[in-house]
Amino acid sequence: MVRKGSVQRTLSAVGSSCAETPAWQTEKELVQQCVAGDQSAWRALYDRHYGDVDRLVSALGITDSEGDDLCQEIFLLIYRSLPSFRGEAQLGSWIYRLATREAIRFAKRRRLRKKLAEIFVRERKPRLPPDWAETEAGRRHYLEQVLSLLSPERRLVLVLSEIEGLPVSEIARIADCAENTVWTRLHRARLDLAKMAEGGVP
Repeated sequence: MVRKGSVQRTLSAVGSSCAETPAWQTEKELVQQCVAGDQSAWRALYDRHYGDVDRLVSALGITDSEGDDLCQEIFLLIYRSLPSFRGEAQLGSWIYRLATREAIRFAKRRRLRKKLAEIFVRERKPRLPPDWAETEAGRRHYLEQVLSLLSPERRLVLVLSEIEGLPVSEIARIADCAENTVWTRLHRARLDLAKMAEGGVP
């Protein structure tokens, strides 16, 4: 199902739509007119390719408001990236590659938030601010703040261990440190989470 809210917001982000571009226009001409600021060309491109992007996002399990926001982000990325399109591949293939990379990044971020939530609750039940605890968006924001407070070293080993499921030996190679150091950083990262869950994020 096409998310109409996303369509409207994205179009408004780059300008109001005009009459549709002629059907005989080539992809190269279409891109050139988009880059030149022709909003009718952008609308034609959007209408032609939105369904493919929407299906990709849905197939990755990103639905409802998250999927709506992601589709908007993807098309804004496409709009900003059009000057780099050189025509070596079909426009649809190029758009699909951009959308796939962005959707995978989004899915990984969401997976990270989910895993962190599990770790956070496992260590100790967090005390969420009342206005954050009421909504999923608020809880995600809280977890992102928690993650940002971890040192880069501890954050890295936590992500590689808990999210990617890598063994300590592999994490040690990636982080360029001894295995004992990985265990220490992982232990301290979990202690950090427990303290923040108990006392709240400053």
